Amino acid sequence: MPENSERIHATQRVRITKTARVPAQYAYRWLTDYRPEDSRFSRLRPRYRVIRVSKDRVVRIRTHREKTAATQVAVDLVRFDPPHRWHVDQIDEDDLNSADFDVQPVGARKTRIRVAVLERWMTPQSPTLSELRERLSDYWDRIVAGLEQDYRRGRPPTG
Repeated sequence: MPENSERIHATQRVRITKTARVPAQYAYRWLTDYRPEDSRFSRLRPRYRVIRVSKDRVVRIRTHREKTAATQVAVDLVRFDPPHRWHVDQIDEDDLNSADFDVQPVGARKTRIRVAVLERWMTPQSPTLSELRERLSDYWDRIVAGLEQDYRRGRPPTG
């Protein structure tokens, strides 16, 4: 979609980096194992439906009902590029989102997770860049905590 489209009200780019105390291979497999229960990491508690299209493609449908509005729907189109990267295009009612993810070993049991997000807001009500960065960082802190907890408990990285 063109950046100068009248439907795009704001465009924001955010990059965050997190470190997890798990091996990189475990992190990649765990982070790319899209499951319906992934909603536990979101404060909104959406419902997910995951459709595995092929070994390197997933479609995830997210629904969320807000207290004052109708059910919102988003679709994530996920493409895997093992062993370190994957890409997600998200189509939402309020925004279009592209995200690139990369996991790299920093040691035997330490992994750097890089997230690069491009948000195109189709509504005038969008967060500021610092609000978006804070939301993403908080969300990924919860994901990393869950990743490390599952690793410590000996849970397999895939369901």
